[in-house]
Amino acid sequence: MVVADNRTVVQELRDLLEWYICECIPYGPDNLGGWWSDGVIHLDIENPTMDRFRLLGVTWIDCHGIAPFEIDVELDPQNDTHFAKTVFRIGMLDDQRRPLVCNRNLLPTRVLENRPRYNRDWAMAVELITSPHSATEPTDGREPE
Repeated sequence: MVVADNRTVVQELRDLLEWYICECIPYGPDNLGGWWSDGVIHLDIENPTMDRFRLLGVTWIDCHGIAPFEIDVELDPQNDTHFAKTVFRIGMLDDQRRPLVCNRNLLPTRVLENRPRYNRDWAMAVELITSPHSATEPTDGREPE
């Protein structure tokens, strides 16, 4: 399926994810300083249930190498403007639990096969949950205008 400028949906998603990853990394641990996504080179999309998606991919980390990422997205059937929950994970850890960038010559599928399986083993893992209040509702108890 082509969306615009002869680009496929997957190409568009890869570009959007590159920016998403760049925006998430500064909220991670200080030892990720200097990391940024320089392009998503592999993307798989799983849809285990109607309201859940898992984005599995590999991104360039500057010119240093590549790193796996996972993004779990849970949709809220009652609210089409916000996700119910998002879990973002990126990078691996070495034996001293420092962030590790994989060699750029590895196949992206190989990097994904060896990605961490537990949140504690990722270089960064963050869970975002939607507030019970929407961005347009006052949080001080007043009625919406």
